Amino acid sequence: METVNADGTGLRSVPNIPNFGYTPNWAPDGSRVVAGWSQLSTGRVTGTTSLVTLPWATKVRSSASYEDPTFWLDGRYVVFSTGGQLAYGPSDGSWAPEPLLTDTQEPSTVCDIHPTASPTGTLAFERQHNYGCYDSQGIWTYDPSTKALKNIIASGSSPVFSADGSKLVFTREVDGWTQLFTANADGSDVKQVTTDATDHLSPTWDPAGGRIAYEAHSSHAGWSDDVQTVRVLDLASGTSAEVTGAGKGAKPAWQPLRKNSLVRVYGTGSVGIDGAASRWTFDKVGAAHVPGLLTAKSAVLVNKGNATYSAPAIALAAEKQGPVLLTSGSGLDSAAATELKRSLPKGSTVYLNGSTRILGSKVASQVQALGYKPLRLDAPDLSSLSARVAKQISATPSWIFVADGADYHDPIAASTAAGALGYHGTGVVLLTNGKTVPTSVKNYLNALNPATTNMVTVGYNATQAMEHVTLNKSWSFWTIGGKTHEDVAANLARFWWTSPTQAAVEDTWTWQNAVAGGAATATYGPMLWSGESTLSAPASYYLGQEAASIWVVQTFGGNTSYPPANRTAIASAIAASSAWTTTYWAANGDLPSATAKAAQSFGTESVPATTGTRPAPDPTVVPGRHLPAPDAHTAR
Repeated sequence: METVNADGTGLRSVPNIPNFGYTPNWAPDGSRVVAGWSQLSTGRVTGTTSLVTLPWATKVRSSASYEDPTFWLDGRYVVFSTGGQLAYGPSDGSWAPEPLLTDTQEPSTVCDIHPTASPTGTLAFERQHNYGCYDSQGIWTYDPSTKALKNIIASGSSPVFSADGSKLVFTREVDGWTQLFTANADGSDVKQVTTDATDHLSPTWDPAGGRIAYEAHSSHAGWSDDVQTVRVLDLASGTSAEVTGAGKGAKPAWQPLRKNSLVRVYGTGSVGIDGAASRWTFDKVGAAHVPGLLTAKSAVLVNKGNATYSAPAIALAAEKQGPVLLTSGSGLDSAAATELKRSLPKGSTVYLNGSTRILGSKVASQVQALGYKPLRLDAPDLSSLSARVAKQISATPSWIFVADGADYHDPIAASTAAGALGYHGTGVVLLTNGKTVPTSVKNYLNALNPATTNMVTVGYNATQAMEHVTLNKSWSFWTIGGKTHEDVAANLARFWWTSPTQAAVEDTWTWQNAVAGGAATATYGPMLWSGESTLSAPASYYLGQEAASIWVVQTFGGNTSYPPANRTAIASAIAASSAWTTTYWAANGDLPSATAKAAQSFGTESVPATTGTRPAPDPTVVPGRHLPAPDAHTAR
């Protein structure tokens, strides 16, 4: 595989992507390419070591080669054809590809090939049937939201959507030569755009939609005298020119370039990071609804001087749909009171995370005086608090994340993962005391059925604790480890999220940023730890591998956090280059009016479409589907 500029300059080979063979294709933002034959891989074309090899497809009818891969649904998935059957899987390889269509939709008597994806989510492909699939049934579409199939063009092959999804280019034989045609995305307004005595194969649109590159064959493809080149057709003038530097290129794919987003959320003046994160996420009580924001249904108060006691609050806030707010233990800080009044309707519940030793009785009285219902989650120690919070979320959770409460890094990462199950999910975090499982956590676990509850240990100490504890029933569980906290968070993200569209990067030394930000972002994607001046290697590697799907990274903290070098590294990791990531500055959680309109793209997903500056919760977790069997670690 090679890349070349549209003017024919800069031809070079692409390293590190093996098994090239059938039509490489670009991610929607041009950050990664997918290619393969016997097995598919995605990677950078710059030679960086972020290769992802997708697992072998399962449940497909044959072991044929994988052809015509294309990224789908904002780069989250890859669709391809194998033995005439369409298959799909996550672009990060987190679970094995499987058939896209049912046996009724795609019986063994048809062959579906050449899939192409629209940014709206619609797939188009060519269907063949009869006599070994030699007869064409034209071009069909598949709507993932309705699961409907439709034959939109009676005769045609090799369809490709334009970058904006409004047009299709396809091929059709006319007087013995394969010519190029265009049509609207619904198959209407079919126009022939080439007429010369040449076979025009493997068309691909330029990102702007005004030109089409293709394979040009002077005689019918495969004949001994065939001269093969890559040419570009200008639709406005009807003329074509050879891409001279491409040589005898085959199956061109034109790189799209899309702006991704880095959002910097921070507080100024009297607004702290917790208030900024809340304003970034929740509407103002009594004001007009802001598209992309949510209505707060509760709030969680934590002691701003106690890192580990704050960790369980992330999962609780994500479950109860509210912000995490920081306050002094002796009394309710004015900033926290201001944000409660701004975001939370009177009469709502405010959870106090900890005993009166952590949040004094005066805090509860002040919350009640503001018109809210204080609910204290009392506990004598941290592990007991985690069990108490877990019970508040669910007495029968589907997922438990266990971390060592002696340090805040792993608990915060674990709580963010637990919170990813959404506003009515059943994910909880339990905290050990080093390598010991306290009685309160044992009692919570002993009341559960390990056959219906999954467990993940996060970090070495938590794994050791669960391996050596004595429980009433036998538990099997997954283990997430790593040499550093940054490694653990990245490995947990890789384990738990399937091709996320968003991620948060947090300063490893400022837990307040991570707690406030984690509560705001848990339902959208993973949280990664990084240094302040330099993007950590685990975070950089993870973002680079997930660049096909991640198009928004959020960071929380003071304006001095994540300086230019770090922001550039994040921008480079998720996009084709740092130039293709726009940084938005959300002081106090508010976007400046000049950028608010541009930031509407934050809330634009292909399927389903949303509006606003932040998308509605759409967890990217697929529990139980993309995960391997639990490790052979058993708690008894």
